[in-house]
Amino acid sequence: MPLLTDPARTDVPDAPATDGTEPVRAWRSLEEWHAGGAGREAVSREHPPGAMSPPEGVARRTFLQLATASLAAAGFSGCFRQPPEKILPYSTPPEGLTPGVPLHFATGMEWNGRTVGLVVASHEGRPTKVEGNPLHPASLGAAGIFEQAALLGLYDPARAKAARLQGVEAAWGTVRDALRKQAERQDGGAGLRFLVEPTGSPLVQALYARIQARFPRARIIPWGVALADGRREGTRLAYGRVLDVVHDVGREVVVALDDDFLATTQPGHLRAARDFVNARKPEAMNRLWVAESTLTVTGGFADERLRMRPSQGVALMLALAAEVGRGLRGIAPANPSRGVTPALASGLAGLSAPPTALTDAQRAWALGAARDLLLHRGQGRVTVGACQPPRVHALAFALDEALGNTPRLLEPVALPDGDPGALSSLLGELSEGKVDTLLITAWNPAWTATVDSDFARRLERVPFRLYHGLHEDETAVRCPHFVPATHAFESWRDGRAPDGTASVLQPLIAPLFPGAVSEVELLSVFAGLDSQGPYELLKSLWRERSGAPADFEARWETWLADGVIPETQAAPARAVLDEAAVLKAVREAAGPKAPEGMELSLVLDARLYDGRFAGNAWLQELPEPVTKLTWDNAALLSPATARTLDLEKGDVARIEMLGQVVEVPVLVLPGQPDNTVTLALGHGRERVGPVGQGVGVNAYRLRSRSMPWGGTLTSLTRTGRHHALAVTQEHWSMEGRDLALQFTQAAFSAKPQALEFLQEKQERLYPPNALLKSDRHQWAMAIDLHRCTGCSACMVACQAENNVQVVGREGVLKSREMHWLRIDRYFLGDPDDPGFISQPVACVHCEAAPCEYVCPVNATVHSDEGLNQMVYNRCIGTRYCSNNCPYKVRRFNYLEYQRREPLTKLRQNPDVTVRSRGVMEKCTYCVQRIERARTVARAAHRDVRDGEVRTACQQACPTEAITFGDLLAPESRVRREHEDPRHYKLLNTLGTQPRTVHLVRLKNPAPKGGA
Repeated sequence: MPLLTDPARTDVPDAPATDGTEPVRAWRSLEEWHAGGAGREAVSREHPPGAMSPPEGVARRTFLQLATASLAAAGFSGCFRQPPEKILPYSTPPEGLTPGVPLHFATGMEWNGRTVGLVVASHEGRPTKVEGNPLHPASLGAAGIFEQAALLGLYDPARAKAARLQGVEAAWGTVRDALRKQAERQDGGAGLRFLVEPTGSPLVQALYARIQARFPRARIIPWGVALADGRREGTRLAYGRVLDVVHDVGREVVVALDDDFLATTQPGHLRAARDFVNARKPEAMNRLWVAESTLTVTGGFADERLRMRPSQGVALMLALAAEVGRGLRGIAPANPSRGVTPALASGLAGLSAPPTALTDAQRAWALGAARDLLLHRGQGRVTVGACQPPRVHALAFALDEALGNTPRLLEPVALPDGDPGALSSLLGELSEGKVDTLLITAWNPAWTATVDSDFARRLERVPFRLYHGLHEDETAVRCPHFVPATHAFESWRDGRAPDGTASVLQPLIAPLFPGAVSEVELLSVFAGLDSQGPYELLKSLWRERSGAPADFEARWETWLADGVIPETQAAPARAVLDEAAVLKAVREAAGPKAPEGMELSLVLDARLYDGRFAGNAWLQELPEPVTKLTWDNAALLSPATARTLDLEKGDVARIEMLGQVVEVPVLVLPGQPDNTVTLALGHGRERVGPVGQGVGVNAYRLRSRSMPWGGTLTSLTRTGRHHALAVTQEHWSMEGRDLALQFTQAAFSAKPQALEFLQEKQERLYPPNALLKSDRHQWAMAIDLHRCTGCSACMVACQAENNVQVVGREGVLKSREMHWLRIDRYFLGDPDDPGFISQPVACVHCEAAPCEYVCPVNATVHSDEGLNQMVYNRCIGTRYCSNNCPYKVRRFNYLEYQRREPLTKLRQNPDVTVRSRGVMEKCTYCVQRIERARTVARAAHRDVRDGEVRTACQQACPTEAITFGDLLAPESRVRREHEDPRHYKLLNTLGTQPRTVHLVRLKNPAPKGGA
């Protein structure tokens, strides 16, 4: 068994193909290779169509013979594959362009109406890498998985390429003429409807306003899965109108009820993660209380975590409110200026949950959380997830107000405001035939619609229906008129961050497909402004909003360069809590009962969001942060529930709800509440292109308007079938090894020398390395587990930066994933109710590297700056280094996964070699970035400065958990972390002397008997 979690990295004969494809034919001699055109063709191309496995039963000796024959054949023909392209120099080089030196442009991407600021690197006019914008309040220099993987979506060959009119391919000009005729209507827009994504773009909102003024009877209706958020209606109940709530979690005490605020699917999660970990310093830690209906990354960080079923959220909040109310009796109001009165404390104290609705452990959790909040009045926060009903959110606002934890409330950034009645009204109008023209710019409503809305059938009753989207998806096939959309990196737009800060989103490249049109161009036809392009409309809007100053041109250039328009933050909302309305709503609601039967919890997928990324191979192959599942979704069950139902991993279960049935494989997850099934939305797409076609199960079939996030199941039964799940980590525990370490703050403070045995080791198998005595740079890394949330942004960053391949589901099933950086996940404690910890692991660049001593061709060598390097053109694929690596971080390139389509080649980083099959790969500490910084420093006649080199994983990390730098720089942050008492060297007892160290994670549980 390997030392870490990669059980199939040992060298064993290849298993025969199990997917029914024909195996690759083995060519055993040069004579056979030269015999006929068919033989030459078989060697010149990678493998026959559909073949995904090496030959059956190929032993090591035969494999090496074949490798030698391939090398000889390559020598005979001159090279593996002669490039067919012709290279021509610029006749006139573009201004400001230096070949080989990337340019960086500030832009952004909009999610659910909120914008994340980005900086995109461009090589000779093609975007190649997405980073966060350090000047933008929503990113602070970090980038999430969706923003980074959007680069792959830009170059997706499956994108829609041409417009359609009446089902026939047409030019945009022809479609625009048809739209102009629709815009000439004289009925005030009585039958005109727009189904749109919520947006914070001032430009798009201005176009909406102009359309509404031009067609007063038209209506603009928002559509999005995430609009079913109890928080919005909770603010209406608590404050009388819909408001935006900023996740202000940088507090001393945070109580999260079914709110995974660190998840990638949450708006503003990059900023929330940074704020939260910054308040969690080892010397002065905050405390996190989490009650949740499935195990999440936020729950993994919790100091006090509680399992609960989704229906228990109301009862648990009632119990928490009652304890807070009793503790506030006789205490002066915390926020008299906001209208909070002593009557609120009495009202809260009078609430109660039915005795049978909660377990003793759940009541104890509510009591402990209440005491902690009372002890830290004014420094706490109560936050509730989108799936909980509005009255729970309203009660959380009341608790915060009463405790002096003033929530950050803003006027809504995204418009339209998501009135739930608007969608119901539209569905009725569709059924009655009152809509004659429907323009859809929202993402794929025919697929994401709830089952009981019958949207797809009603849509067909609209005579003129046009869909605007990136792909010919499930909605496009139901619309005779279609316009392909431009990618976010191909069009001009603006947007607003969660705090209201405005940004100009500039394109990085002209539309790759000439027929693609931006949403601004489409809407401008109905606004009567289609004579102007998006850039002119955007610039004129901001000239007007800034008061047309004399220096506007200079300001505009600054805004473009910075990616942020200063002094545009939203002002805090002037809202007063309606105590009586909140208490009345809570009391009048039907009292929560003890949950009965099996419950279903539907969640947005951590990798595919609502399904719009199902065609993105990087995200399909990215392991889910908790389950480590790839290329699928699964019904998550607790170990106890799985035992009761006699289900195991991969068993296919039949789930019935609302008269709908889905069959989905089961995955047993420690920490999952009993009698609760969690299923991710976004999978099972029918029209998405070859990457995500039919991958997973469509959970939208179990979604209704009244219960958008789940409810009580009708039945859950076995089918007797089995489905292999591609999980990258099967090991749940550390098997007694010191791998991912966690202490309580109190225990570590009492014994800070606890890690000394892992930090240094005197006995070594090899002679001491003298590199640290050198006067050259000595590169090293530190990974702080105390700050790592396991969000996987570093994995996608590494994949994009280093041209890392995707191997597909069958490859992952054979443990052939190619990620240079992985994030291990270990459960701690009771399997039924454990904690868990995430640990990023890449090549640790051992000073005494076991891989270097076994390589027969010296392909893996040590540099004089401490890097363990791979020389690809020496590697012959023996895999001895992988077998001898205790960290299991080397990746063998079994097949040539790089397909080299024209679009695929455009997004590759030219600074990093694109590897062919048959070589070993691994983390290089982004040596290309080191060399670029060295070149810049040499040109300036200086040395490389501390912090000038940032690896891709370090730059993307939202919590700054990864540090890279020079150990010889006395004031460098990496040196400080290498000297921190919390640092330890992974598997250091083997004498490998890693250059990457980890820092232990600390927990701050509440004292026994209360906070």
